[in-house]
Amino acid sequence: MAELDQKRTLILEAALKRFKRFGLSKTTMEEIARDLDISKGSLYYYFSDKESIYVAVVERMIADCFLDMSDFVETATSTDAIINRYLELKETMLKEYHFLFGINQWIKDMPSTLMRQTIELLQTVEISFLSATIKKGICLGELNEDTDADATAQLLINVLFGLWVIWCKWQVTGFNPQDREALHCFMDREKRVLDIFFNGLRYRPAINQARL
Repeated sequence: MAELDQKRTLILEAALKRFKRFGLSKTTMEEIARDLDISKGSLYYYFSDKESIYVAVVERMIADCFLDMSDFVETATSTDAIINRYLELKETMLKEYHFLFGINQWIKDMPSTLMRQTIELLQTVEISFLSATIKKGICLGELNEDTDADATAQLLINVLFGLWVIWCKWQVTGFNPQDREALHCFMDREKRVLDIFFNGLRYRPAINQARL
């Protein structure tokens, strides 16, 4: 089992390099096998096709990026600290792995089924993380205890994704996912949306009425 996992890891690392340099459409199973100095038949032993490798690469990347976030949520002393770390993580992830999410396809209104699945996978992880953050905020006494954490996290991700698609369309004539300054500008917009959301969640009627 350990050897199998090691082989899969090597394949995913080689595939990630190919995807980053040439993109999904211009990468073939034969090229990945050649990079690893193995036969194409050996590659098919571990993965049925290029798309299954792609999905595994995305899953591994997301797992690596969010690996320490759950532990951080457990030990964090404020929701602000959690959100700031989340934004730093997300900006880094988009800088390094934007090519995995088909950003340019979303701009053209032609995302493939595979790209949609990839985005949905990332959103599922983000919803789980934000739900845990909201629950943490409730436990800390920062957020309204009547908040439905799961439903609010889902709504928040919908808003953030809508912001991303709209922003990309604004940049349609010259959008460059590798433009770090432009990406930072977008992340600043996302931070403002998160601030509005979490400031709203801080409203606790009983406490506010007592102050009147």
